[in-house]
Amino acid sequence: MTAHDYTSRLTTVDESDFDPMTPEFISRPVEALDDLRATRPVAHSTNWGGFWALLNRDDVVAAGRNHGQFRNFPRHVVPGNLTSNTRPLMHVDQPEHTVYRTPIQEVLNSEALRAEVVDVVRARARTLVAELVANGSGDLCRGYAQPLMGQAIVSVFHIEDVTGDEFDDVVHEYTTSGQSAAVVGRDEDRDKMFAYNRWMEDVAQRLLDDRRLAPRDPATDLATALVALEADGRAPDEAKLIGALRQPFVIVWLATSHALANMFLRLLTDRGLQRRLREEPDLIAASVDEFLRMDQPQLGFARTASEEIEIGGRTIEAGAPVALVFPAANRDPKYFDDPHTFRIGRSPNPHLAFGVGIHSCPGHKIAKAIVEVALTELITGTGDLDLSVDRADLPLEHWPFHAPLALPTGVGAP
Repeated sequence: MTAHDYTSRLTTVDESDFDPMTPEFISRPVEALDDLRATRPVAHSTNWGGFWALLNRDDVVAAGRNHGQFRNFPRHVVPGNLTSNTRPLMHVDQPEHTVYRTPIQEVLNSEALRAEVVDVVRARARTLVAELVANGSGDLCRGYAQPLMGQAIVSVFHIEDVTGDEFDDVVHEYTTSGQSAAVVGRDEDRDKMFAYNRWMEDVAQRLLDDRRLAPRDPATDLATALVALEADGRAPDEAKLIGALRQPFVIVWLATSHALANMFLRLLTDRGLQRRLREEPDLIAASVDEFLRMDQPQLGFARTASEEIEIGGRTIEAGAPVALVFPAANRDPKYFDDPHTFRIGRSPNPHLAFGVGIHSCPGHKIAKAIVEVALTELITGTGDLDLSVDRADLPLEHWPFHAPLALPTGVGAP
């Protein structure tokens, strides 16, 4: 049975253990997943033609590392079904995946690039925080986390013909329309998504064309490193070279800005934590992994079962989409004592904020550094942060993510 066969008809599993699109789930996904993990650690939903969700850390790790039975193509997120595999970081499997992942990982793990990007992001963060303080209020999503990630994109990839704010606007519109297109299915949203995608692909194309004429250091410049693959004959497909650049544009912005939004909401609702980190800023670095564990936004990153497999006494059909629910795994009491308590310096802390297996985040070191800078500059650059509306009134992202979409905040001077 192919993946298309599975999604083109109603699944033979007509039982639904949960509906991730109910208001109750969207407003309290962590609590809903806790309840579900206790009763149905291998859960099934009939949403979007049917999919499975793994909630225990052991099952998530085993599936994430089992690249034979759990494939990334044609589905790496629920909902979604790929018709092409032109973005090799996420859309293809071994051995082709390794060809592209290796230079991406090497460049993004470069200490020189990390230091360069951190300096630029810190400067931008200080400017944004100063604007928030001067205004006395602002939206920590659209006014801080997201433009900061726009700046991170142009810095990480050495994009010089587009500003960080321009990139922020485009990726924001792309992800908003893409979410609506995937879940609601409106044609106008799909058209907008494709238009913004073409814009990003054009940026990637210009980068590759420029590096073919004037290569830079392949140790710190991803476009140059990818062009070297082409020159060696290892990556002859132009569409996949473009995709190898374009995919991280969205990943950097979306995953990190949503994670920061969740972290900022934690600071706004846990006044004691906010106060302690402001009074003892040296603790911020030690708190980053706990923020990552508790505030990871990705709910629906997925694999496709290549054959029938039994997990936890339940049979997953060949071709079925299987979500690896990392936020649920990050609160598995088997691995995390008192999992709902934020512990600065928690040790051990085997969280899965950056995924697991060959499709884990290749840029986790630089992402973690950006998160630390964003938290540090916001906390140390303000005197107080106060949520301006009731938490229940915040607009919220829905599956396959969870995060506030706006954080109207009163901002005090330091």
